[in-house]
Amino acid sequence: MVVIGIDAGGTEIKAGLIQGSKIIESQRFPTQREAGAYHAQEQVLQAVETMHKNFPQAQAVGLVVPGVVDADAQIARYSENIGWKDVHFGKMIHDITGLPVGFGHDVRAGGIAESLYGASKGHANSLFMPIGTGIAGAMIIDGKLVDDPYAGEIGHLNVASAYGCNCGAHGCLETVATGPSIARIYNERSGQQFSGAQEVLKAAKGGDHIAQEVWADATRAIGTALMAYINILNPGLIVLGGGLSRAGDDLVNPVSSYIDSHLTFQPRPKICVAELGDSAGMIGAGILAAKAIA
Repeated sequence: MVVIGIDAGGTEIKAGLIQGSKIIESQRFPTQREAGAYHAQEQVLQAVETMHKNFPQAQAVGLVVPGVVDADAQIARYSENIGWKDVHFGKMIHDITGLPVGFGHDVRAGGIAESLYGASKGHANSLFMPIGTGIAGAMIIDGKLVDDPYAGEIGHLNVASAYGCNCGAHGCLETVATGPSIARIYNERSGQQFSGAQEVLKAAKGGDHIAQEVWADATRAIGTALMAYINILNPGLIVLGGGLSRAGDDLVNPVSSYIDSHLTFQPRPKICVAELGDSAGMIGAGILAAKAIA
């Protein structure tokens, strides 16, 4: 079964021709959320149209998006980072393609993909936490995904940062540890114009003290949020995904060190990066597309 899987994030739209865990072909499109919510919506639909035109053999389309979703009605109810409110993506995609449509939450879909094909396969209790434009968690508890539209919003745990969040609160993890927030804080402190977290990390490894401080603040905040999760749900495995996971050991090691220094009686979970990389959401969208055919 060959399907189209699309993961619409705040920075880019990842689209692929998917067969199980195999990505046969893939393409990336800019979300351009800075141009507004409607423009970002049109970018997603353009990606759908392009993929459908290029791969007419696809039997269904799956789309996953961030924020609060109504999977049954196939509506993006709310996304604070993109600005979507009640966008009827399912109907729009069906109108464009005429194909069955699968729809869901980007992180929970990525968590399903990792549990079936990736790092958390075989683990009954795990957390999949992608870090990109936003941060959320897919929680696997006793082998089952917690599939609640408001669950897993670890990016909005208060880590006592000095910044306001797009959600309306203050001090959220997302204000200091997403790719855009890491770049923004570095630029504010240094006067530079870096576009993303990878540039900040490169500068940090090159001896830039401001970059080192910003990266340390971000990983410390991630560790703080994960310690709260560990204390409440005791995962055996924590999988870090999303664009920031490309940092590999430069992300895993400081987060692990923070957790090690704060554990007292709790079991120490394994911490790793996603085996499916930042394609987990796209593969998860493919899983939802395949289910739409059945």
